[in-house]
Amino acid sequence: MSKFDDMTPEQITEHLKGTGVSVPEWMLNINRMKSGDKVTRAELLEFAECLTEQLRAQVALLYLIDCKKRFGVGPNRQEIFMHENVCMEISRDVIETLLKFQVEAPLLEERPADRYITVMQFYQMDERKRELDGSTWMRDFIDSVFIDGAKVMIESAVKPAKNLH
Repeated sequence: MSKFDDMTPEQITEHLKGTGVSVPEWMLNINRMKSGDKVTRAELLEFAECLTEQLRAQVALLYLIDCKKRFGVGPNRQEIFMHENVCMEISRDVIETLLKFQVEAPLLEERPADRYITVMQFYQMDERKRELDGSTWMRDFIDSVFIDGAKVMIESAVKPAKNLH
């Protein structure tokens, strides 16, 4: 049972407006809610894109929490990722950008007609697997992208001159 089951359409609309989360305008239309009309394909695509933004943000925030547990924080209390002798400052924006390019773009290319429905389902499936069996797939994937970046930094690090004077 959802907390929305006992709410009136007016209460649901007020709740959605109060969250500060951007939702499609049709979701705030009380007459639309009361009508019981089925969601159109265009509305479903718009909803999927909206929910994907929220799911992406959730993944990023969970990853930041996990990194704080694993690596602590930087000297200025910033979020960090560490691999070998490389310490990188990370942020929600960095992780969300990584997800857009490394996870979402390939899914969007694979099933362009479904647009964000496939991406939304992917994030939901990963969340369920994490809750049911403790899957760390998403964390491990993001780690692997940062590790690859750290390796490039290590391999291309400028060596100091032998004689500095």
